[in-house]
Amino acid sequence: MHLRTMTLQAIGPFAGEHTVDFEAVSASGLFLLDGPTGSGKSTLIDAVVFALYGKVASAEASDDRLRSAYAAEDVESYVDLTFEVGSGIYRVRRTPAYDRPKKRGSGTVKQQASVRMWRVLPDDPTGAPASEPLTRLDEAGLEIERVVGLSRTQFVQTIVLPQGEFARFLRANPEDRRGLLQKIFGTEVYERMQQRLAEMRAEANREIEAARAALGTATAHLIGAARLGEDDAAALRGCVDAVSASTGVDDVTALVAGHAVALGADAERSLAAAAIAELGRAAAGVALDDAVRTDRLLARRTRLLAEQGALDAALQQHGEAVLLLERGRSAAAVRPLLEGADRALADVATARKTVLAALDAAPAGLTALVPGLVPDGDVDVLDDPAVLASVRQVREDGVRDAAALTRVVGLEADLNDKRRAVRDARDLVETLRDEIAADDRWLAARPALRESLAEQAASADALAARAPEHAAALAGLEATAAAHLALGTSRSELARAAKAQAAAATEATEAVTREAALRTARIAGLAGELATALVDGESCPVCGSADHPAKASLAPDHVSAADVSAAERRRSDAEAALGRARDLHGRLSERVQLAEEQLAGSTPEQVAADLAGTSALLAAARTAVGDAARLAAGLTSHDEATAARQAARHETVARQADVTGRVEVLQQALDADEAEVALACAGYPTVVARQSVLLAVVGAATELLEAVTDRQEAERHAADRRAELDGALAERDFADADAARAAQIGRADLADLEQGITAYTAAVERVRAGLAEDEIRALAPDAAVDLDAARDAERAARAAATAAEGHARIAVERAAAAQGAAADVSDAAGRLAAAWTAGGPVTRLAGLASGTGGDNGKGLSLATYVLARRFEDVVAAANERLLAMSDGRYELTRSEQKEDVSSRRTGLSMRVIDHRTQQPRDPRTLSGGESFYVSLCLALGMADVVTAEAGGIDLGTLFVDEGFGTLDAHTLDQVLLELGKLRAGGRVVGVVSHVDALKQSIADRIEVRPLPDGPSTLRVLAS
Repeated sequence: MHLRTMTLQAIGPFAGEHTVDFEAVSASGLFLLDGPTGSGKSTLIDAVVFALYGKVASAEASDDRLRSAYAAEDVESYVDLTFEVGSGIYRVRRTPAYDRPKKRGSGTVKQQASVRMWRVLPDDPTGAPASEPLTRLDEAGLEIERVVGLSRTQFVQTIVLPQGEFARFLRANPEDRRGLLQKIFGTEVYERMQQRLAEMRAEANREIEAARAALGTATAHLIGAARLGEDDAAALRGCVDAVSASTGVDDVTALVAGHAVALGADAERSLAAAAIAELGRAAAGVALDDAVRTDRLLARRTRLLAEQGALDAALQQHGEAVLLLERGRSAAAVRPLLEGADRALADVATARKTVLAALDAAPAGLTALVPGLVPDGDVDVLDDPAVLASVRQVREDGVRDAAALTRVVGLEADLNDKRRAVRDARDLVETLRDEIAADDRWLAARPALRESLAEQAASADALAARAPEHAAALAGLEATAAAHLALGTSRSELARAAKAQAAAATEATEAVTREAALRTARIAGLAGELATALVDGESCPVCGSADHPAKASLAPDHVSAADVSAAERRRSDAEAALGRARDLHGRLSERVQLAEEQLAGSTPEQVAADLAGTSALLAAARTAVGDAARLAAGLTSHDEATAARQAARHETVARQADVTGRVEVLQQALDADEAEVALACAGYPTVVARQSVLLAVVGAATELLEAVTDRQEAERHAADRRAELDGALAERDFADADAARAAQIGRADLADLEQGITAYTAAVERVRAGLAEDEIRALAPDAAVDLDAARDAERAARAAATAAEGHARIAVERAAAAQGAAADVSDAAGRLAAAWTAGGPVTRLAGLASGTGGDNGKGLSLATYVLARRFEDVVAAANERLLAMSDGRYELTRSEQKEDVSSRRTGLSMRVIDHRTQQPRDPRTLSGGESFYVSLCLALGMADVVTAEAGGIDLGTLFVDEGFGTLDAHTLDQVLLELGKLRAGGRVVGVVSHVDALKQSIADRIEVRPLPDGPSTLRVLAS
């Protein structure tokens, strides 16, 4: 994987937009990511990891730090990364989640994270998409992990090598080391397999225990069902306890089968005895039934003979009742005709009275129009057809005239409303005329008022238009004022740095002078130092003579080699302090010079005065913005009100014309209606009064005609009913109606008479039939039966049969229960043996995988064994570089022993072999520099193994994080040499450090520098 370009904005300390051209700094294969501590070097690495995986590089760090605290609220935070893999070039643009101001109203709202990822055309420098972009977070994440070939954890351990992480890995206990290796190599599947085998072992043990419990339960059921004795129960339990994976099942089956057979034979014997007892009970029951039936027949014959005697005594009374019933039925048949004839005569009298009442109520208008019709006169006059015809004619004339007046009655009723409508319309015309005059006066004052509002709005608009100009000027002045404050602070810091630099220079000069003086003194005193080591007879190391006639003496203030080494260390420390002071002084000088160049031509006093004036102008302009809006709204409201009033006046004028025309129409209609009503009155006060008289005449004529018709109908009906009655009397042999009325019997008495006759006849027939039955005739005159003796015999036989049946039922149930329980015991024994057989291999395999089984000699679990093999690969890959970086001194090895007593597992311990002493060392005893390059070798070895595990992924770009400051010059050269080998293999290595020596060794670099006002900037330097 090769990184091409990355653009970021509002990320970490970078407030603005910055672009990193990785291709430019990757030409030589090695580049430096340089900058002071806290300036933002790690932010660039976090941005790369975030663009690809949506999270920063460190697992402990929060993603909230991505949003820049220096960015403006409306500036979007994003990272735009272009990278190349074997399958092509891809571009991903990702934004973090952060709080942004609401577009409407006050406060903030959560801006959700987003992503866009697409494939890029190879030769397109703009990064235009060659395919539809992925916009869902989950889809883009899966696609990036697919094309890169690494998970985030693997990426951070192979592309970004954090020194601190692997220093912790080097010193970690085996448990922590196990967790990291498992996360990187994805060996959780072996852990899950080990856990699953343990679960399967537990399940197998539970199945065995469940089968054993089921066998015990089935055995207890069999003992209870078969009611076994203590000896038989103990023998059965002992046989059951012997059941295992391969033995005991057949013995249990044979034993329980024997008990089941014995109980079955006892049940068969009990069933046979019960059947014999049931036959005796049936015979006794038959004898009892015969005795009961004979006793019942004798009692019935006695009752029938007694009833026959009573019926013979009542025979004459029965004959008289039959004759009386026949005469009463004939009278009942003609009674409806008698009642009908009486009702018809009553209806004739009622109808005659109704005619008389109608004639008495007739108005004078009716009697005057019909000759011969006189109130309180004879009703028979209406039998004259001529009189009836006159009444009908009067009614028809009255109906016609009243109908003709109905419309005029309505006109008469509406006259008052129409007169009122004419008055209201005339009043409305006057009201509308007044409204038009008021509108004319109001509209005449509107133009002058509008002109005044327009002038005020124009002035406010002109003043408000300058608000952005004043705001921009104020922001610039505020930035300039802040820069003046920062410049003052930087000048103070520069003065302090100059003093510190001068003091460091003085101290360094003194240290150099003292070291030189000590070296000179030591050289001067070397003769005396050598002389103290001369021995008579041994050669001098200077002249070779064995004689030492005049040995040089050692001065009292002789300088030793230790004194020179101490002075050399003090001089080195003083020079290092001077270098740091010069570096700080240079940075502050550069900052002050840059600020002075930016602020040339301005003074703090001038800026303060300009700030006050511009603030006042901006406040006035912002006030004018509100005034302009208010005046514009007022002008709009003024125009709308004027237009609305003009439209209302036009509507009022049109309405006045319409109402004026309507007054004339209403008056004409009113005049016509009044003339027609006056004509229709015809001498009556009103049309309604005339119509009421006509309707009264019509109603009286109609009532009189209906009464005459009802009277005629009643007389015809009475004649018909009399003829029917005369025929019925003759048919029933009644002399007249009075004779029929005398023969009538009440309905209740008639029903009682019929019921008595019917009951007597039925009783005679019932007694005759009963005495004629075969069973009654077959009885001997002196027949008798002993019923109590038969009942006693049947009761004794039934008790014996019930006892035999109960004993047989118990025996059968016991045999059936024992047979089922025996089958359950056999099945349970088989299941227990099968559970033993099935659970054995699982238990052995689970013990082997967990490291607790006897077959696992080393006691390593499956997951630990797999990780140990991967760990060996990592150690082997790390040693290839470690031997070179340490000049062959150090080598890593995996140990089977526990690193400390707190370790729970073996297999992931690690030791460092020191080939100078040939002794293994705890990694925690290494110095800071040694820990750095040993950790770096581990990280590079891990990267090689992960790459191979992932299918040989090309790791084109590699970042090595801080830690170089702990190395001496020689070791630093060795580390850079190994990194150079990575470069020769086609990788691009980015070194993250602020060590000055690396700036001299690495030409291509990305410089990150903090600005005076807080945020950072960067630049790319490529040769």
